[in-house]
Amino acid sequence: MEQTESQKPPEAPEEIKEYKDGFGWMAVLGGLFVGFLIVPGDMFMGLMVGESLGGVSQWVTLILFLEIAKRCRRELGKQEIFILFAFTGTILGQGGIGSFIWMQFFVQSPAAEMFEIGDRIPLWVAPPPGSDAYALRSLLHHDWWPHLTLMATFIVWGQLNFYSLGYALFRITSDVERLPFPMAPINAQGITALAESEKQTWRWRCFTIGAAIGLAYGAVYIGVPTVTGVVFDRELTIIPIPFKDFTVNFEKILPSVPVAIGTNIGIIFIGFVLPFWMVAGSFFAAVLGQLILNPILHHTGVLTTWKPGMDVIDTGQANTLDFWLSFGIGTAIGTALIGFWSVGRSLRKSWKERRSEGGDRKFIPAPLGRGDIPILMALLFYVVSTTGTIIICHYLVPKFPIWILLFFGFVYTPMVSYVSARMVGLTGHGTGFPLVKESSILLTGYKGVDIWNAPIPIGDAGGSAQWFRECELTGTKFSSVFKAQVIAIPLAVFVGILFWSLIWKMGEIPSSSYPNAVKFWPPRAFNGCLWWTASTTGNDFFMSVIKPLFIFWGVVYVLVTFPLLAFFKLPELFLWGTVRGLAGNAIGFIPEFGAALLGRYYFAKKFGEKAWSQYTPILAAGYGCGLGLIGMTGIAFKLIKSAITQLPF
Repeated sequence: MEQTESQKPPEAPEEIKEYKDGFGWMAVLGGLFVGFLIVPGDMFMGLMVGESLGGVSQWVTLILFLEIAKRCRRELGKQEIFILFAFTGTILGQGGIGSFIWMQFFVQSPAAEMFEIGDRIPLWVAPPPGSDAYALRSLLHHDWWPHLTLMATFIVWGQLNFYSLGYALFRITSDVERLPFPMAPINAQGITALAESEKQTWRWRCFTIGAAIGLAYGAVYIGVPTVTGVVFDRELTIIPIPFKDFTVNFEKILPSVPVAIGTNIGIIFIGFVLPFWMVAGSFFAAVLGQLILNPILHHTGVLTTWKPGMDVIDTGQANTLDFWLSFGIGTAIGTALIGFWSVGRSLRKSWKERRSEGGDRKFIPAPLGRGDIPILMALLFYVVSTTGTIIICHYLVPKFPIWILLFFGFVYTPMVSYVSARMVGLTGHGTGFPLVKESSILLTGYKGVDIWNAPIPIGDAGGSAQWFRECELTGTKFSSVFKAQVIAIPLAVFVGILFWSLIWKMGEIPSSSYPNAVKFWPPRAFNGCLWWTASTTGNDFFMSVIKPLFIFWGVVYVLVTFPLLAFFKLPELFLWGTVRGLAGNAIGFIPEFGAALLGRYYFAKKFGEKAWSQYTPILAAGYGCGLGLIGMTGIAFKLIKSAITQLPF
């Protein structure tokens, strides 16, 4: 079909020429809609089946409000749509508000009784066993106030860190290093496509094609088992969710290799979106690491935890503990070292260019009109919020070494956040150092269970750099985002406390009304008790898991491969792809790599490389929206059944 000029993508990526404020009443109304209609359903589904509406609700809300705006003869700009998207995401993202529901079960659980841990949990974590707060099932009971106060405080401080350290990382990785952020255009282009739906542009055509694929596949993938489960009380699963496990079938010829095929075709769209050399590196490393290296490590006595009969999840966990955890820490350290060297080189280059051009000497120039704040102010916000966290943490656990809190707050968190932001900017996926908090607690020799719930200032703000990039791509002023959060965060806390209180009042949690909680909460409580009592009884678990030799080889791998790629003039993205794929599922990377090959050597030639690069993120966003609509329909069926069916208590 011949396309009109408006239906063809531009020959070059569009530059943002103007930034607009997207905050308004539409965002507030969308937040109220999500808060009072979708949040309770999200809570219910989490207890029922362990699923969250998450990003699906954001897209559904956008489509609903676009239809409302059309009937009111009002056109929503992409900036308004993005703020609505961000506003609803903030409300849905405050999952920590329900922590008291988990704690009331944990304190009274058989595991806590068996480990004799209930009476040792401090009052600022949860009321003691036998408290009237449990008998009355009342969140308003004064025994809950310390916990709720800390929770609300750290939600606010968490957002401060998000908009301070995360913003500074965005300025470095995007403005200075000019990293591509390959996954950022998915949401940005999807939002732009919705904003242009009335004009029937090429974006809208791509979005609807992707949505149609998502609807068709989702009807079979999610719809059939959901509807049959509601109608016949027995699910008919045509396509296994979320993967088909072949590990046991191949264990004789591929010992200790996790073999599974992912069944969500969304991975194909990811293969279209991600840079080709990064996908190629992931595929190469996954095949080398999992299909070739794992059997060798098993036969040489390195992978000793794996036993025949283990499924794909248990096999992956066993291999992680024996080797890939330590090696992954090493690759993360190597990535950090290269990252610091690269950003230093970029800053020096920028400094020299500005001096030669006679311009100002700002290290990180910000585009005019984007709504930026001074980077020193952002860092000051981070210092203030982190200092406050350290003070409160030291007050709650005064015997825990304060130098560790200072190290986590001002050294480790900024370092790992930068590494993660750089990996997100290069590959679309973050990285981190696993089990650092747990290792530190045990290695200090600290005795007590209070430290496991103390507000230790450790985290990873790297992912927020991509969020700011999405905001930039839609031409939305950063200042409008700040204004939206002032309303969104209190609203999220209010609706979270309101509806968790109502659900708890309706009956015990967990109970037979909530099968997922009944099934998974007891083992979760048991595992929690194992961790918490480790700091009182002591164990050598981490000494057996963290292996310095493998960490060293992980560092060497990155530091040696990086200059080799430069010497042979191969793309740097290939290295970061191998870091992403080394511990991944080799079979899972096959469809992603196949999609990358198809996109590079067929579709890019058919439509043009630049045009295809702009089609793919919109197709991916449309697919996610279509699949989400099917998921929302299935959830509605389950909620209706639960409302009309008498369940035993």
